[in-house]
Amino acid sequence: MKGLVLYKGKYGATRDYAGFIGEALKWPVYTPEQLLTPTLAAADVLVIGSSVYEGRLLLHGWLKKHAEQLKNKKVFLFIVCATPADKKNVLEQIANNNIPAALREHIVVHFLRGRVVIKDLNWLDKLMLKFAAKSTKDPDEKQRMLYGFDAVNRENAVPLINALKALQTDTPGLVADEIADLGIS
Repeated sequence: MKGLVLYKGKYGATRDYAGFIGEALKWPVYTPEQLLTPTLAAADVLVIGSSVYEGRLLLHGWLKKHAEQLKNKKVFLFIVCATPADKKNVLEQIANNNIPAALREHIVVHFLRGRVVIKDLNWLDKLMLKFAAKSTKDPDEKQRMLYGFDAVNRENAVPLINALKALQTDTPGLVADEIADLGIS
């Protein structure tokens, strides 16, 4: 089985998770700009990671462009965002709004918490967060928007890594059980 990790992020959290996954599986890690068509065609399994920016996956266009090619592969998508795991309806909305309809039944989705480091943001992103913080009623969300947070760690990627390792060893039922345990469709 030949696999690869593809990612696109804005401030580094998605890159970090892609690195954790690639290292654990001993798979190469690429950005869309680095990934050549023959390399993509040769892969059986793809782990695709994208951060969310203004409600849209940074790889939304790439997924749409490569939808036909991806339907013939095992695809695991990890979405890195600020939304906590208990906000399932928001997470489902992110997935539904960003994964092309033709791919929804072909992709296993994992959500991983990201980070916001206020001092690292560009001026426009800082401004947008300040305005968004003023309009939110959720005090925890407001706190994260004003002061940032960092939830990136290797342990968050373990369920995805385990599902991929089970796929590599062809352990029947393990991937489906792990996915069910996570509540991911």
